[in-house]
Formats: sequence, C-alpha cells, structure tokens
Amino acid sequence: MTTTPQSTAAPAATETQAVALQIAEVVLKTGRYDDMAAFYTHVLGHGPFYERTPDPDAPPRPAGMPERAVDVRLGFFRVHDAPHTQVLALFGIDSLIGTDASGPGLHHFQFGVGSLGELVTQFEHMASIGARPHRAANHGQATSFYYRDPDGNIVEFSCANFATIEEEVAFMSGPVFAANPSGLELNPDRFVTRYRAGDPEDELLRLDNQAVAL
Repeated sequence: MTTTPQSTAAPAATETQAVALQIAEVVLKTGRYDDMAAFYTHVLGHGPFYERTPDPDAPPRPAGMPERAVDVRLGFFRVHDAPHTQVLALFGIDSLIGTDASGPGLHHFQFGVGSLGELVTQFEHMASIGARPHRAANHGQATSFYYRDPDGNIVEFSCANFATIEEEVAFMSGPVFAANPSGLELNPDRFVTRYRAGDPEDELLRLDNQAVAL
C-alpha cells in the first residue's frame, strides 16, 4: 500500500505539538550479514555506501545496553537522496545466527517504484537471482509484489494505481476498499506476461480481471 486517508479528527488538547516526521532509516539485525548484504545489493542495484567490522579488541558492550553501531558488523545502503535521504541499514550480530526471525516486531516494509512498468522490471530483476514473490496483489489503489529476504523479512515492491493522491484517497474512502482492502490476489507470472504482451494498464488493473488472478 502507499497511502491511507489522513484523519481529519481534531487532535486531543495538549500543550505540545508533534513536528512533521519522515522515515529516514530502517535497520535490520541479522545473523546472516553476507547473505543479506548480497540480497539488498541486488534489490537496490548498488552496494552499501559504508561498511564497518567491529574491532575484535574493542571493549565489550556495557551490560544492558542494546547493540550499537560500534558493536556490530555494519552496512548502510542509500535508498533515496532527494528531497531527504533514506537509508536501509544492516546490523550483523553473531548471536542471531540460527535464530528464527518470526515473532512480534516488523511485519514488512515497502519500496515504492514509479510505475507499473518499473514494478514489472523489478520483478524480472529479482527473478535473475531466482527470487520469486510469495504473494502479489492488486490492492485497488496500488499493486504490490511481496518477497522474503534471506532472514525471512517481507519486502514489498509497490506502485500506485492512480495518477494522483486525490484519486487514491477517494478510492480508499469508498465501499470497494472498505469491503476488501487486500484487493485481488494476482498470479505474478501471468500478470507480467500480460503486461509484456501489451495489455492496457486499465485492463490489467481491473479488480475483476480473472486473466491475472491467482
């Protein structure tokens, strides 16, 4: 998904006011640093702009303190630069080797792409390393392909189905989205094949298009 209608409810009376925030960095901790770094190098099309391996002779992490950048094998990948920098970071932590990544916490995160054509191109790029989506869906306001990285984290690639935010918000405020916000589950291979065959995007993105449905 890309956006949700913003609440117009008046905020509770308070003496403080939240400032405008942006997600600037997502940090994944892993016991498989090399596999994860190779995966995200392929996803992003470039390697980390900064890597660091901790000094084996450095003082131990103070008791009770969570892992810090100085304590872990570290990689910073630049996702986007303008207007604000977005960074994906990896913390390589040896004690996590062999642990199960499932459980409370992060469910998935999303990389946005600029068009349906870019989404198809990313699908083909991922296929070049044998990575396949475990799920694909036309949510109505956006179309998404979902993958798992080497640790099992869910990585979503998504493009907007509408040209404007206003159209998107109008759709998400309507009865179709309210009845089924997941939308139409897609067969990604047939979807990409039909896209490359030249099916019009309006046809491909119909929520009752059984030719591309799972």
